[in-house]
Amino acid sequence: MEIERPPRPPLPPPPPVAAAVAAAAAISSVLGDDDLLREILLRLGLPTSLLRAALVCRRWLSHASDPAFLRRFHDLHPLRLLGAYLSTSAGPNPRLRFLPIRPVPELAGAARRAGGFFDAFKGSAASIYDSRGDRLLVTTFDDRNDSTHQVCSPLSPAGDTTVVPPPPPPPPIQLANDDECVIYQYCEFLPDDGDGGSYFCVVMGYSELQTNVYLYELQDMNWVVRASAAAQLALSPRRSRVMLFSNEKFYILSATNKILVCDFPSSSISFMELPSGVENKHGGCIMLSRGDGSGIYLMHVKESQLQIFHCRKDSDNPGNWVLVDYICLRQVCANLDIATWPSVGGHTASVKICAVGDNARFVFLEMFGTVVFLDIRSRQAVKVYELTPEDKELVSVRPLLLMWHPVFPLMKNGCNQKELCTA
Repeated sequence: MEIERPPRPPLPPPPPVAAAVAAAAAISSVLGDDDLLREILLRLGLPTSLLRAALVCRRWLSHASDPAFLRRFHDLHPLRLLGAYLSTSAGPNPRLRFLPIRPVPELAGAARRAGGFFDAFKGSAASIYDSRGDRLLVTTFDDRNDSTHQVCSPLSPAGDTTVVPPPPPPPPIQLANDDECVIYQYCEFLPDDGDGGSYFCVVMGYSELQTNVYLYELQDMNWVVRASAAAQLALSPRRSRVMLFSNEKFYILSATNKILVCDFPSSSISFMELPSGVENKHGGCIMLSRGDGSGIYLMHVKESQLQIFHCRKDSDNPGNWVLVDYICLRQVCANLDIATWPSVGGHTASVKICAVGDNARFVFLEMFGTVVFLDIRSRQAVKVYELTPEDKELVSVRPLLLMWHPVFPLMKNGCNQKELCTA
């Protein structure tokens, strides 16, 4: 006869001290391995998180501040878009608004600084002519319409602002006869890298027989002609936002529906053909994007289709465009409550490109009175702002990136592993 035995009672939980020791051993086996620790720090995602991790101990600080590690971190985490300044033509003074894009709690302080930066300009009309990274090129106008030009850094703790000279006067251009005239067009740009008082100005002079392009650079608060080019081309200036300046070349869409390319190192002017099937049918359907030394990108929108082309820098044919992406805006914007796309004369109303990021990473679009941000890689669209009747018209969208200039803690000699002297 088989005797039924009672079930065994469950084992008692380990003492708290033993559990804590086991957990510490498991953590130490991971964080105590320098290779694993570097991989963990590399995936923190935000520079602010990396700076906080550097405060844990001297070993973590050593890994986080290592130049080779920082290069890997920068390559894995490209510059983050914090938001954009929107300018509308409401009233006598155009209004500027800062709108955060996909805000996260860690960057709330930076977003507040960017949003409140133009409070100091109240009473003056302000226009942003260019944005590059976390810097802005701003012109303000007082009641007498006198202008002040400034290079600003809204995200710096002190809101650094440097007053700079206005653009240089137009250069003299020799005319064929007394009846001929010259039409000038100015474009102002911030360089990729530079101090607070550095920026470029491209001045184009159009006459009946010749096009002249001059590149000026502001050095030590003085305008210096860095390069010039001329071509026997009778062109007429055309208001277009298809402009790109990469410190060596300047691109603008000409009246002939081609891209005028001014190469400053060689002082030459040439043309690039638009990609096959692309036409500049309305303002805002084409915009160019820098390619980080790999050439340039061209974004083209037609009705609900967004096309992205790339032209390599080393291409034998400067007009050799390759279609690298194709996006149906109806699909990616399906979550934005745009149930039906309005049409004009049987055709879908125009969608305009307002701003683009380097390497065609993102684009701002104006769609039926709504400003939309589209992340190209993730295909995520976000409604940024809806225009009101008081706004009248959208003037510009200027992206603001979160640049990272790391300032790590200083270590005192003789400090133990957890003692740090913060800067």
